[in-house]
Amino acid sequence: MLSVGIQALAVHLPEGLRTNSWWNEETIQNNDNNELAYRHNSRYQFYDEAMAPYLADPFLGSIERRVVVDPNESSVSLGMKAATDVLKAAAISASEIDGLIATTMFADRVGIGDAGYLANELGIRGGAFNVEATCAGSMAALLTACALVKSGQKNRVLVVATAFFSRAIDDDDIALRFYGDASAAFIVGPVEDGFGLLGSDSLHLGSTCGTWLLDTVEDKHFPLKQRIRVRADASVTHVLRKTSESHLRYTVDGALRKAELTIDDVQCVAANAPTAWHAEFSANALGIDKEKVINTFPSTAYTGPAVMPFNLYTAVVQQRIKPGEIIMLYAYGAHSEASAAVFRWPNVITGTPPAPASVINHK
Repeated sequence: MLSVGIQALAVHLPEGLRTNSWWNEETIQNNDNNELAYRHNSRYQFYDEAMAPYLADPFLGSIERRVVVDPNESSVSLGMKAATDVLKAAAISASEIDGLIATTMFADRVGIGDAGYLANELGIRGGAFNVEATCAGSMAALLTACALVKSGQKNRVLVVATAFFSRAIDDDDIALRFYGDASAAFIVGPVEDGFGLLGSDSLHLGSTCGTWLLDTVEDKHFPLKQRIRVRADASVTHVLRKTSESHLRYTVDGALRKAELTIDDVQCVAANAPTAWHAEFSANALGIDKEKVINTFPSTAYTGPAVMPFNLYTAVVQQRIKPGEIIMLYAYGAHSEASAAVFRWPNVITGTPPAPASVINHK
């Protein structure tokens, strides 16, 4: 049976660096974390214990986040930077890609994703479509691409995951402190026998529906003169707290069972951790050394569908993953699904590291 996995991986971080000093002291004082100050509950022991040290911090552990500063930047141009880099690193022409899957939060056109635009600009001859699985989009796209290649319907699939939160969250929204912009791209295709995807499992997250709300607001810079605006319902943190452990353990156990492995076989975990404490929480809930779980949240904040591949890229360039080792990928997408996947890591080509950033002063 054909072995399928990631052949090449690249990431892009935009040039703007927004540090915590971007927010003035008055704004910080007027927005505290009182909504998180609930009593410790033994039912959520791992989550509460990992979260507790961050509750006094108005930024909840976020220190820096990269954001787009060019007003002419689009979600497509942001995704293109990672896509062109991964093709260059792999020394593969666009004509050798016979499928493209895009996942974007959030595309510039309301209701229409970036796949067709990316494929056309890259010069890809094969098909292209979008996957909408909120923050779990890159995992959904990865598993879909693996299935297409394994079944023989495609030979190589390019996946592009883009997070463009800085234009979807208002400047006066407290949530802006915890989000950044980024793009990631990876090529899925045949790999050495016995390597690549070994097992995966998913679970729907219907219980999280309603925690995030999307509106459209007028904006003359966008094609339809409208853009998406994201708002969080007050229940979002409590729902995340209540569901994180059960969904993590269910999907990880299922993926390991299908791969005929145990958690002790896993050398590294790359997840789309939405908080600074999620890496420690995940390690404790899974019973593994916390050094095995990649945590880039302090330096990039949360970048939705781009987080998992960005953490994976970080693990590779820091040599925390070596060919032949077992890795676990995990994604949690509110309103969509939680998914875990086990891979035996092949010799993956990586793109160039993200360029240095320039600090953005407060408006």
